[in-house]
Amino acid sequence: MKYFKFTQISAETGISWAIAQPVSGPSYPDLPGLDLSTAVQLAHSPIYYIGMVADNVVADPDNHTFQLTAAEYAQELKQHVMYQLDKEKDSIYQEEYNFRSSIFSKYHDTASTAGIYKYEQAKALVADTTAAAPDVRAEATARGVEPGVLATRIITNHEDFRTKEAKIAGIRGKMLDRMSAYVFDLENADASYTEFLTEEVIGTVTRNVMEDGNIVEKVVDIKVRKYQLSLGARFQHG
Repeated sequence: MKYFKFTQISAETGISWAIAQPVSGPSYPDLPGLDLSTAVQLAHSPIYYIGMVADNVVADPDNHTFQLTAAEYAQELKQHVMYQLDKEKDSIYQEEYNFRSSIFSKYHDTASTAGIYKYEQAKALVADTTAAAPDVRAEATARGVEPGVLATRIITNHEDFRTKEAKIAGIRGKMLDRMSAYVFDLENADASYTEFLTEEVIGTVTRNVMEDGNIVEKVVDIKVRKYQLSLGARFQHG
């Protein structure tokens, strides 16, 4: 087998899309032995694909069909993987920001800041009903509830907030560490690529599925890509 790099072609003219705009629907060059299900469209250069073809295939560089050495193929595959990994790393904090906004959207920044002080006062009030706790008492009066009742709610809500915040930060940190530790081995390119595409089970869920014409409950795995943040799924099922 040989390693090839190629583009789609116009089905009518057979000319590479890298040369001219197609005049008909997309097609692929005639490359015996090519398995399109395993060919890779390069993320860093999306017009090109790489894959393996039969030994008797002849390259046509003028039509952007190139034969690669094993080392060149490995380098293209590495660039494809690292381009995606770098994009994923760059997007991690924005994904985290968006997720935090959806989880904590009801909290204004000022409420979050005040919550720290009220939490300490609430703990003091629960421990000693005579504690000053001026902010908690003022809010309880405005709300029309007993200070002790409000103090318990403040503690519960604040600790729930802290638990969620810590989980989000932990997931993001873990995934960033994992992505930063990933190494693409040019001497074992296919294994490195397979590792990059690996999915991992982060939990299970019970779903109704059809089996033998009947709807049955079944426990199924929740899977995500090993090197993608997928923060919502990891937070919910992790």
